[in-house]
Order: sequence, then C-alpha cells, then structure tokens
Amino acid sequence: MREQKLKEYLENSLTVEEFMMDLENSQHKSGYDTTSFHIEQIEEGEFEITKSHLIKICDDFLQGKLHPMDVNTIAFAFMFSDYFTWNGESQDGKIISEIIYDWDNPEIGFDVTKENFEHWKEYLQTGKTDYFTKEELKKKFRGVKKNRMKRNGF
Repeated sequence: MREQKLKEYLENSLTVEEFMMDLENSQHKSGYDTTSFHIEQIEEGEFEITKSHLIKICDDFLQGKLHPMDVNTIAFAFMFSDYFTWNGESQDGKIISEIIYDWDNPEIGFDVTKENFEHWKEYLQTGKTDYFTKEELKKKFRGVKKNRMKRNGF
C-alpha cells in the first residue's frame, strides 16, 4: 500500500475500489503470531486525520467495500506514519486515537466486526462511548477462555 493512495482515498479523489487494488497484498502473515506490512511512505509534509475520515472508513466497511484486514492495514499505516497525524490532546483526537488503536489491535481490544463498526461510527458522530467499556472487553475474553478450556477438555 502507498500512503499517497490512502491520502487520495481519504480525500475522495480515489474510489474505494481503486484504493483496494493498492491495498491488496500489503499484509502478510509471516509467522504464527507475526504479520509484516508493506507500506510505501510519503517522505514530506503532513495530513491530519479527522473524525470524518474514520467515518468514511466505517461507511465503506459497513457497505462491505472494506474488509477487516484492510482496516487493520490502514490503522497500522496511521499508527506508524510520520505523514498521517492527529491531535491526541483534543477530544476529537482522543477518540481518533482510541479507534485507530482498536483497529490496529483487535486481538487485545474490540474485534473488527460489523456490529463494532456501527458502534465506532456512532462514537465518532456523537462522542458517546456507551458500548466500548471494560465490561464488553471482559465478555470477549471470558468467551475466549471458556472456548480454550473446552478444547483442552476442562
């Protein structure tokens, strides 16, 4: 994936379908719990990520145009880019940080699912975070623990 194409997608000068072609094969599982990413960075300047950019990603995911791995790759690009920025001190920036972190780390946070994307979109639009609580995460990990115990005969 090229950061330039991600920027063009966020600016609506590239369709999601065109962006998907650039995104293809950007992420490769290189081990049991290791993934490598190929992202061509933009060397100069900055592009500020806003809530409307994340809402665009939510909409495309909810319409089935983006897949979980695509969103994970986008989030990784945001997290480790010198080009894509946001103000983590502002209220909007804190919401953006939380959501990008969740998208980049679904194994330790909230899963990249349609239901969660509906909640993330609402959170971006309203600032209300009623769904994304520690209790919801506990439910997720309780289920994982129970499934492991069943598999191991306990």
